[in-house]
Amino acid sequence: MQSSEERVRRVGRADPESWVVTPADKLTLLRLAATPVLWVLAWLEMSVHLGVGLAVAGLTDVLDGPVARATGRSSPRGAQLDSLADLILMVSIVAWIAWLQPGFFRENLIPFAVWGVIGVASIVATWVRFGRVGNLHLYSAKAAGVVAYVFVVWLFVLGDYNRWLFAVAIGMATLAATETLLVALMRDRVDEGVKSLFTRTD
Repeated sequence: MQSSEERVRRVGRADPESWVVTPADKLTLLRLAATPVLWVLAWLEMSVHLGVGLAVAGLTDVLDGPVARATGRSSPRGAQLDSLADLILMVSIVAWIAWLQPGFFRENLIPFAVWGVIGVASIVATWVRFGRVGNLHLYSAKAAGVVAYVFVVWLFVLGDYNRWLFAVAIGMATLAATETLLVALMRDRVDEGVKSLFTRTD
């Protein structure tokens, strides 16, 4: 029986299944393809349109996992693609907030910085230890992502923000990044079965 690690090493090389684009992969690719369009909207300062676009991108992020499980077509390759799309969009969102809502960004620079430092550390740790992008698809990260999408869509569409919603969003994002870092430091290996620091996959 092939281990998850062996399959991850083989993805993109000898395994012909690694080249099949699954329905879940199409959703993830849609999110990746939408990012340059969203950058154009941000550059044109079309905040409402940007918010609507982010809502659609968030929907693909929420659906790709369930679609992969429902179709039985989940794979380490697809999970890595999803992680890459999440990382690119996450960095982009922070840049858009700094560009379009500079006052809000400066006001909350410290919580953004704390989350950013822990997030970068988790990405570096997972890359060095496991050779993969830092998003491990933990339950905490999924929950934080949903709340974060709600907050940024609210911010860009309405041009205002709810302080409590932001506190919850940035707090959950920081906790998720911290858990990802701890998983990377405390586990000898990770696979798609690891959903939290307390999940046992042995």
